[in-house]
Amino acid sequence: MRISKLVSYDLKNIMTSWLTYFSIVLCVLPAFGIAYSVANFKGPFEVIQLTYFFAFFGSLLVVIIAMLSFTKDLSQNTVTLLMNEKSSRLKYFISKVITIGIVGLIFGITGTLSTYFLAEYAGLEMSSELFWQITVHYILYALFYGTLFLTISTFYTNVLALFIIAILSIVLLPTLLDGLLMWSELPESIGTFITDWLPLYFISETVGSHNWNTEHYISTVITIILIIVIGLIRIQKRDY
Repeated sequence: MRISKLVSYDLKNIMTSWLTYFSIVLCVLPAFGIAYSVANFKGPFEVIQLTYFFAFFGSLLVVIIAMLSFTKDLSQNTVTLLMNEKSSRLKYFISKVITIGIVGLIFGITGTLSTYFLAEYAGLEMSSELFWQITVHYILYALFYGTLFLTISTFYTNVLALFIIAILSIVLLPTLLDGLLMWSELPESIGTFITDWLPLYFISETVGSHNWNTEHYISTVITIILIIVIGLIRIQKRDY
């Protein structure tokens, strides 16, 4: 079993799936609505609203598409055919991480191109930083959530539960943490840790604004590496 073959198989499924293209269209439509209002009704919007509205659906759909690369194997029980040897399990996990990163790249490039062309259409100026920020942030975003739930799947294989947990983590958890940050008795050090060093809070909050600081990049990369290491260790011990 070769990693390249597994990745190619996943990408073929992704690129031939109607859900991928439906998701991309669904991400672009809200941003197009903003651009249309600016171009035709002088709407008081800037380029950052285009990225916000792309992320309105994109922040959730990029994770769902990324998760399909391994939840499909779980639901169809084909994962047992690929886990007969320890080396096969490692290759499987690594191939899924690569696929997840490529899904983030696809959404990142789509977000960059749609923002550029919609900004041109609306007569808005797109900053040069956004050309790399959108792509990089969606890759990191997909890798963070995708590898997180890939690793969780080595402990718990209920596909429906995985998707529910993913949705709640992206949609509900940041809101709950926002409420915690508003607590006047919360120590400043804990508040700083949440806003700067806890990807479960800031990564979904900033994927639309692309307002990342140095701590965000460092903590996200470190967390992704730790998750991958845990997943690689765990999948060798998992009995499929």
